[in-house]
Amino acid sequence: MPLDYGARRKRRSMRGVWFGILPALATVGFALAWNSKGHHRQEVAQGWVGQGAPCPAISAAAYAAKGYARRERATLYDGVVFARQFGHLMCQDVDTRGAAGFLSHPVCQFTGPNAVRVRAGAHEAFFEPGVGQPVTVSVEQGRAHCALGGKFTPLAGPA
Repeated sequence: MPLDYGARRKRRSMRGVWFGILPALATVGFALAWNSKGHHRQEVAQGWVGQGAPCPAISAAAYAAKGYARRERATLYDGVVFARQFGHLMCQDVDTRGAAGFLSHPVCQFTGPNAVRVRAGAHEAFFEPGVGQPVTVSVEQGRAHCALGGKFTPLAGPA
């Protein structure tokens, strides 16, 4: 019988490695999902996620014909122009649903804008919620969405 000087090595099993990697990956995935869900709950509680009815949309021609363009007050936030006639606004980046906290999008709350113009890149949207009607406007993937309601007040911020 010839002597074995270690020329042949036994293959190591990868099972031991996977038993360490899989629980670590599961723990990281759980932590990301838990963090994202917590952020979403907080954003809903503060009114950053619009839960109300959609704002009435108007055309660019109607916006110009009513003279809104001459009296608007514009704010640039995250590369998006938010314009209004009256009231105050406050903006924040909000976590995008389904992105586990890695992506966010701009959201602005208005106290009573009368009309809103939103320009994100090449897209422009116009809404006419009326005077004194609080609204929440979010811009996801270059598209503006407006919902009636919001919790922003000029003195206290979102509730």
